[in-house]
Amino acid sequence: MGCSRTSVPPASSSAGALTANSAINNPIPRPFEKHTLNTGNYLNQFIRPEVRAKLDEEPTGDSDAGYDPSTLDTSASSEQSQSEPAGEGQSEDAEQHQPGETEESYKDGARLDTLKFAWARQAYGDAVKASPTNTGVIVVYADDNYFDMERLMPHIEEGRDKIATASKIGGERFQVVYGGYRATPQVEMWIVPQGGPMPEFKPEQRPKAE
Repeated sequence: MGCSRTSVPPASSSAGALTANSAINNPIPRPFEKHTLNTGNYLNQFIRPEVRAKLDEEPTGDSDAGYDPSTLDTSASSEQSQSEPAGEGQSEDAEQHQPGETEESYKDGARLDTLKFAWARQAYGDAVKASPTNTGVIVVYADDNYFDMERLMPHIEEGRDKIATASKIGGERFQVVYGGYRATPQVEMWIVPQGGPMPEFKPEQRPKAE
């Protein structure tokens, strides 16, 4: 399936137009959903090796502890996959991966796969598909000092491909872009009409201690 990924410096507050005539037409991108990626411990695989080594040296009392957003100085909600409209505060709960469970505890890995890609909903693909000229933009926010973005971004792209397959549209209809720093990793899904600009990126201020 076609792949389209763009890396944008975290300092950027917005991105260039998707097409050359966007300055003339300037249709407004529409937010679809926002998801917080903090279910279970699967995010551990994307932690930078040097950070992982430092964490392993620190006594935690639980060697199986998963990714904990509280270690990133955030007041994010409890460890569950959340989804909400990208521009609003409503949320819906997804099934939780219980601590101590491993991939082997899921039959054929199906349940774990569902949890990892709870955010990759067919409804988003169907919304993009509703108009043949729509483009989908998935904006990824994360701490690039904590996570290896070269490995995290392909994971998001895999979810993008699942969306496209479920909706029976080409993966080239979606772009996956890095929007900058946020203490808790999140994805925002946008629908961009033909000729529209990229959504405005809204990264958080990185703590000065970093």
